[in-house]
Amino acid sequence: MSNNQHNSRNFAQRSLNTLRAKWTNLISLLTALLLIFSAVPAFAAESEGQPERAYQVDFKVLKDGTDEVSAADQYVQKPAKVTVEDGVGYAELTLLKSGWIAKFEVEQDGTLQAASVTGQDEAADTRTVKFRVGNIREKTNARFVVEVPAMNYKGEYNVQLSFDTTGMPGGSKPAEEAEATDGSNEVQLSVLKDGTDEPSSLGNYASKTGKLYERDGAYFLTFTLFSSSMITAFQYENGEKFVDSVVLSEDKDADSRTVGIVVTDVTKKQNIALEVNAGPRGVMKHKAQIVLSAASGSSEGSGEAAQPTFRDIQEHWAKTAIEEAVKHGIVQGYEDHTFKPDNQITRAQAAVIFANALKLNQAVEIPNASDEADIPGYAAAAVKQVRAAGLMSGYDDGAFRPNASLNRAELAVIIAKAKGLKVTDGAVPSFSDAGSIPVWAQPSVAAAVEAGLISGRSEHTFAPADIATRAEIVTLVIKLLASSAAK
Repeated sequence: MSNNQHNSRNFAQRSLNTLRAKWTNLISLLTALLLIFSAVPAFAAESEGQPERAYQVDFKVLKDGTDEVSAADQYVQKPAKVTVEDGVGYAELTLLKSGWIAKFEVEQDGTLQAASVTGQDEAADTRTVKFRVGNIREKTNARFVVEVPAMNYKGEYNVQLSFDTTGMPGGSKPAEEAEATDGSNEVQLSVLKDGTDEPSSLGNYASKTGKLYERDGAYFLTFTLFSSSMITAFQYENGEKFVDSVVLSEDKDADSRTVGIVVTDVTKKQNIALEVNAGPRGVMKHKAQIVLSAASGSSEGSGEAAQPTFRDIQEHWAKTAIEEAVKHGIVQGYEDHTFKPDNQITRAQAAVIFANALKLNQAVEIPNASDEADIPGYAAAAVKQVRAAGLMSGYDDGAFRPNASLNRAELAVIIAKAKGLKVTDGAVPSFSDAGSIPVWAQPSVAAAVEAGLISGRSEHTFAPADIATRAEIVTLVIKLLASSAAK
């Protein structure tokens, strides 16, 4: 077994052991690139013609077993081209001083094999090679054989190719919390009976959460399948036909595999098809739909998950509310163990928080905003849900403006709507700066203040134009939920 395979197996096993404590029968997905591993072999005929996706990826040629750049690095042109063709990941790169490079081999299935030559330019003394890749986030073993007859030189370089996946779906760029990044975002995943809104027993074969990636307007969903050996094929509808999912990783010991699919519209049901080996009954074919919703948090309902500790809230006034919100899956922190409580909030982020808090997890049909294309994939479903619920509306031009900031006056209006407060026309809150509160927001601010859901920035001022922070919105949401529970 190669070092890469060994590392991948160890990573998968560590992830499995950690997550078994949270779920008895379900394993959370392994964070992995959608566009890299080989596809499920079934339904091959239907997967022919699947469109290629390509990425320009920087890389380094490293000395064997080190992080030092090898002398062989001078023989390659950068960046490399990484593609997925019919569910299989490939890397394509150009070799410089081609006449000197007698051999270029890449590890394939545990052995070094010559890369396929896809192009050659004798005048430029270059050639282009292509090879299948496994996990592009792991180093790929390779070997150069360089021969320079005029100098009576021959050298062999055992190296590793290290690809920089920053910016790719699931890449190495540190991700912020789900609602604050356009990289990977956790979503809830429900499997429904074909043509109904009823839960399907096929949901027992899939993790309850997935990761959603957005890239160039396309969305990719990854999640884990259980009893993998029984599932002989897993497809999803792409256009007018079903195509094979992409296999990202596999754990034979746990009998699970992580797959990825393309999602055309994250707010609608996604058709899937499975073939399940039912033993004596033979292979059974099933169809179902997957529905996505904003993640409710991995700790909700378990009571055993470790509560994250954020190093930047220990002395913060909103510490208790933040911890409560995280506990219930309303909001998440960042990978650097911070919460960034004083960061400003955007309308898209606010939509996700309210959708999580109020459990607005049903698929809804509502006309698109005029700037629908600007709504990040992680927030698309939540934005439609809060719009349908009447909590957040768009602007006169039909736009939602997902990346615009949310000020305190707007936040008060949302809170009043979420609570269902009685708003009295013409009511004005008793702050010294009440005149600076927009007229359309004054009654809602007055009602929310009277209900104890929101307070001023100081004893006498409301500061309606100030941008709401993460700490403020979390505190208001916790107050909202507490007041509703008290009834």
